[in-house]
Amino acid sequence: MIMAVFVITYYFNGLFRVNIMLTILIVEGNTLQAQELAVAAGSCSQSELYHKTLLALRPDIDCDIVCPADEGAPLPQGAALEKYDGIIWTGSSLNIYQQDPAIYRQIDFMKNCFDQKVKIFGSCWGLQVAVVAAGGTVAANVRGREIGIAREIQPTVSGRFHPLYKNKTAPFDAVAVHLDHVVRLPEGATVLSGNDISRIQALEIRRGRAIFWGVQYHPEFDLDYVATLFRKYRTKMVDEGLCPDEAAVDKLASDFQRAQNITPDDDGAAEIRHHYNMGADILDPCHRLQEISNWLDFIARPESQKINI
Repeated sequence: MIMAVFVITYYFNGLFRVNIMLTILIVEGNTLQAQELAVAAGSCSQSELYHKTLLALRPDIDCDIVCPADEGAPLPQGAALEKYDGIIWTGSSLNIYQQDPAIYRQIDFMKNCFDQKVKIFGSCWGLQVAVVAAGGTVAANVRGREIGIAREIQPTVSGRFHPLYKNKTAPFDAVAVHLDHVVRLPEGATVLSGNDISRIQALEIRRGRAIFWGVQYHPEFDLDYVATLFRKYRTKMVDEGLCPDEAAVDKLASDFQRAQNITPDDDGAAEIRHHYNMGADILDPCHRLQEISNWLDFIARPESQKINI
């Protein structure tokens, strides 16, 4: 169903409060073929990963998944989009500047979203699609690929006061996998954070009645998931000079998985965490998922309590 549903009413601090079941539309950034390859490699699609992440944050959430990259995929249009409490756009292995119908279809769908009264969150590819759909430009980063951990992300002045970063300690590190980044902002965009690799690591776009929050990194990725991406991109990581050989890529992937799944008696895993300078912003889901949690709070807030930001 695609409407907010009241599921629990309880008494708290002298007031009756209502817990609202949120309905979210998850937009898969990859083609069906790419999703099947991810599953065959022992991983999962990015939309399924996001679904699991949202349920971990809010078990009463209700999600639909659409795949606009594929020709003929059924997509909600117009008022049907406004019946969702929020729309989340996943990452993708695509590059927005390629000449590919799978990309054009996603840009068109984002434009359709921008024409409605909707609230959207995008990770990496989702941010890039939003920027291009709104009239900005995305290109390959001359500094190269940012993969594994994006370091020292610092909120801007606007970002420090933006609800995206409520309760977020700064500067912070984040899991990231991207070659491309924003090089020209569209109208209605506000930069919320950046680092030495990409000056735009998060932004907000206001267009018509739509509000988009996007991050260039991947709060939804844990170290296990990014380890599968190391192996997927092992040849590129060697070719781009990120690792000396494929054995080094496999070692990196194994280290990240070991750091994620540390046991109390695994002193070696603790040393790995120290070696890669992995802090709570990477290892603790409460810290890593703060931006998504803040967005869920934003879309769940009754309209009468919303503030202009």
